[in-house]
Amino acid sequence: MKHFIFDLDGTLIDTERAVLNTWRKTLSQYGYEFLTEDLKCVLGVTSEIGLQRLYVEADENYMNLWQQNYANHAKDTDYFAGTKEMLLQLKQKGCTVGAVSSRCKKEYIDFFSDFDFEEIFDAVVLEDDTQSHKPNPEPLLKYLEIMQVDKNDSIYIGDMPGDIECANRAGVISGLVTWNRSGVKCKDAKLIFETPEEVTVLAEA
Repeated sequence: MKHFIFDLDGTLIDTERAVLNTWRKTLSQYGYEFLTEDLKCVLGVTSEIGLQRLYVEADENYMNLWQQNYANHAKDTDYFAGTKEMLLQLKQKGCTVGAVSSRCKKEYIDFFSDFDFEEIFDAVVLEDDTQSHKPNPEPLLKYLEIMQVDKNDSIYIGDMPGDIECANRAGVISGLVTWNRSGVKCKDAKLIFETPEEVTVLAEA
């Protein structure tokens, strides 16, 4: 593999608690009360898809309110152990490294600026960059177009079934991480990574 593409939330960055607490808080402001466990279906998708999955209605201000609430929880996020080192090692081996995420550009700028991604990623595709979103393959195909790389030398690594579906439909090798201890399984994933070190080994194969 020469080109490594990653999801952000739940894959490189441990954001699950912050994201779920933000959903609970924001939905409660609209009169909806959910248990944290019942909100896991929103992980890894856009807010629009998340609202659809929860069968709730919200106005056009929902996203602004969500971002305001998330700002209070953003401090609870960090790299998963070994993931930053993995990214840097891939770069040292001459691989390209990038991200495809369901986050919008405002969230990316506001909440991920402390992770030094601009020094690591060769390209980033966010919600604003495509009409369709994961699990649709369009975001990943957009990334391949921007980078002008061969999909046969590329892998997309994520933590949710939607990431795996996106990769498979785009014709890119799919990889599921389990280092986040989420318990998510996906039989359609071509590769499973229990540790970040296993990803760097793939670059040497």
